[in-house]
Amino acid sequence: MKKILGIIVLGLLLSGCAEDLVIERPRLSIDSNKIKESTQQVLLDRKCKFVYQTVAKHGDKEDEYVDVKYAKMKIQNHVAIKGGTNFVIVNKRKIKSNTAWYISSIELTADIYDCTKDNFVVKKEKPKKKKPSQPKKIEPNDNKIVAAASGSGFFVSYDGHIITNHHVIDSCEIVKVNFKGAIVEAKVLSSDKKNDLAILKINKKISEFYSVAKEDVALLQDIIIAGYPLGKKVSAAIKTSKGSVTALAGYGDNYSEFQTDAALNQGNSGGPMIDKKGNVVGVAVANYGKKAGVESFNFGIKSSTLTVFAKSNNLKFKSPNEKDLSNKDLGNLITNATVYLECHMTVAKIKRMIAEAENRKAFFSEYN
Repeated sequence: MKKILGIIVLGLLLSGCAEDLVIERPRLSIDSNKIKESTQQVLLDRKCKFVYQTVAKHGDKEDEYVDVKYAKMKIQNHVAIKGGTNFVIVNKRKIKSNTAWYISSIELTADIYDCTKDNFVVKKEKPKKKKPSQPKKIEPNDNKIVAAASGSGFFVSYDGHIITNHHVIDSCEIVKVNFKGAIVEAKVLSSDKKNDLAILKINKKISEFYSVAKEDVALLQDIIIAGYPLGKKVSAAIKTSKGSVTALAGYGDNYSEFQTDAALNQGNSGGPMIDKKGNVVGVAVANYGKKAGVESFNFGIKSSTLTVFAKSNNLKFKSPNEKDLSNKDLGNLITNATVYLECHMTVAKIKRMIAEAENRKAFFSEYN
């Protein structure tokens, strides 16, 4: 009988199939009980030290579950020999048998790790990207005079008279006018808080200025608003918007004003609202509703209100134009006769006015 078994083994060796004889069932070494199988290799890569990659296989007449069980026992023994503590299966494959001893075997590939405390791998964290530093808000001395807010205005005389809103120049220590690339200081001649109007003057002779309409606007009349909305945040160029008159009364049934659907933003205040003839039919004054998230209501002060205010201050306007102007002529008039105004005041006043609920000044962003 022994001779027959020897002949069979010799035959298998010669046929190259001896490798398939993996039916010997392993026994766990003493230290293998402390070895743990992991399923999340990512965690091992983060916390543990990689030691070795091993391969183990097993196959006999039992089912696949048993083959996997004994293949893992072999891996545990390998882990113990290599001084590891954990392993994770990275590949599993089924190998068909070439013998009658068993049908197939299971081959497992595993990565071995040492997760003892002394071998924890501390990975260097990537340096966090620094957020761009926000410009610090200007905090000069409370008594220092600084550029605080902006608005719009327009020339109405050869002698340099400018019309704007009262709230644009309210509490300003100095009002400066951007005129033909130069900055000129303006004098406040008169101000009407109730109707929100003001008259300024610079010591310059003005070649091109606006006329004022003698009649108030009509419902659905087309108008153009010119000015510097949002100051110079968007650009230093003058901006215009078109619309029509949508109501002949302002907020709270104020009949010294009218309502329009033409776009109007902070910084437009004090700018001219003109017709196709280039005559001023209103002064841009306010908008409501934008903070509440609804379509805004934009208002202008009627030319009749402006005329009464001007006459009471001995200011006469030139006669209004009778013919429509071309777009080119309107553009030249708007560019040359509309000005950017800058209000300079103490920091103490800025803080006080920003705190006021009814404040309508277009303060620069560093103060808001």
